Amino acid sequence: MNAPDDTHESTVCPGCRAVLPRSDWPETPKYNATPECAEVAGELLGFEVENLARLGYLHQLRIDAYGGQHVNPDAPRIGPVFALNGLYMFFERGSGNLDVRTAHGIMANSYDDWPRLVPPAEVGELTAYDVLTAGTVDDVESALLKWAREVWESWPDEDRELIRKLTVELVPERCFER
Repeated sequence: MNAPDDTHESTVCPGCRAVLPRSDWPETPKYNATPECAEVAGELLGFEVENLARLGYLHQLRIDAYGGQHVNPDAPRIGPVFALNGLYMFFERGSGNLDVRTAHGIMANSYDDWPRLVPPAEVGELTAYDVLTAGTVDDVESALLKWAREVWESWPDEDRELIRKLTVELVPERCFER
């Protein structure tokens, strides 16, 4: 995907506000995202796979940052909870891919009264497009970490505290690095 210019029609993603050139990517009802933004997310996954040795440890973080930034109000309530849980576990508990996925499985099988989380008007300034176009693998790694932290920190304190409480209540201590 190329950066938007004045000669092409563009779209504005409702989740992250990225302005991107129109594409033929299919709709993505799971996320509050334009097809164009979903295409960028797919390209970012491809970049991650091409650079798996360096970026593989950020796989779940990338998924959760995108999910936390593109909350669809009509999607199941578990989605934003899991996205924020992954961000919390990475940034505040030091947990990686496997621990977060394990926590998601445990949570899904032990709880079902998920709160409805409404994202703030702005869910971080950086977008998946900013990460994808950051430059070298080192630059992408740095941008991805900054993007994910922005998404986590943009959510209201009360929502982040709720995620902390639910996670500590439902997830065994063995899933936390710190």
